[in-house]
Amino acid sequence: MAVRTLAAAMALLILPMAPGVAQEKFPERPIRVIVPFPPGGVTDILARDVAMRLASRWGASAVVDNRGGANGNIGAEMAAKAKPDGHTLLIAPANIAISVALYKNLGYDLFRDLAPITMLAKGPYILVTAPALPAHTIKELLALAKAKPGQLLMASSGTGSAGHLAGEILQASSGTRWTHVPYKGQVAAMTDLIGGQIAVFFATVAVVNPHRNDGKIRVLAVTTKTRSPILPDVPTIAESGFPGFDVGAWHGAFVPAGTPQAILARYHDELSAFLTAPDAQKRYAVQGLELVGTTPQAFADFLKREVAQYSRVVQRANIRAE
Repeated sequence: MAVRTLAAAMALLILPMAPGVAQEKFPERPIRVIVPFPPGGVTDILARDVAMRLASRWGASAVVDNRGGANGNIGAEMAAKAKPDGHTLLIAPANIAISVALYKNLGYDLFRDLAPITMLAKGPYILVTAPALPAHTIKELLALAKAKPGQLLMASSGTGSAGHLAGEILQASSGTRWTHVPYKGQVAAMTDLIGGQIAVFFATVAVVNPHRNDGKIRVLAVTTKTRSPILPDVPTIAESGFPGFDVGAWHGAFVPAGTPQAILARYHDELSAFLTAPDAQKRYAVQGLELVGTTPQAFADFLKREVAQYSRVVQRANIRAE
């Protein structure tokens, strides 16, 4: 009897320790950091910084795996279907929310198959025009668009991109009509804007900055609800007569749904420490991005609002994936 009682007592002591013991074994192999776009973009740069931090802090290698294609859907689906053991991390931009609105059959469910960890960074799109266009403010641009319905050419980095949808939202809000011209990337679109082939373009700060002061483009407004710290003199579209207008370029971190909460929390703590590091904040501020960090729940709530907003504009403008 004494032996059985002692064994039971020891079992009670051992059981609470089991989760801790399991956590100590993570990571057991290299961490795969999936980026659903080719190398070189901001999402890829963020992912490589995150991978380096994880490798240095956790003592295991972290390998960035670029899986571009289908507006980011190929890489996102790969992450969604990965084993939920913590060894797969997805770093994705706003396209992941847009795709829910844009594609009927994604092959995965954003809210069912992926667990949000945190928003990593956010920044505005910049509404820029060709200098030859007789519009120096949002008001003048919209007056011109109303006078010439369908004649202003609006560039984007691709159909269904956040920049494209920002333009569609502004058209719907202002009762104007422009003609959308999709490009394969922002650089080509900016080249044609400078050349005068395009009138309007919603571009990221990184693409706008090299030309902001050379007179080749005209900066009218930013798309986020607050002004950009790097462009404090540029008004928001919201304060230019469209309260509530808020479209941004953001990036977030996810793991496959079902990943143990203890591992998700560990990722969150590590990423939060990275996002609050002054050197990292300064480095990304130059690109017009603010490193933010959110709780998983706050990020999940944000994703639902984003999907709802993009679903409305995709349906209203009858946008079809290319």
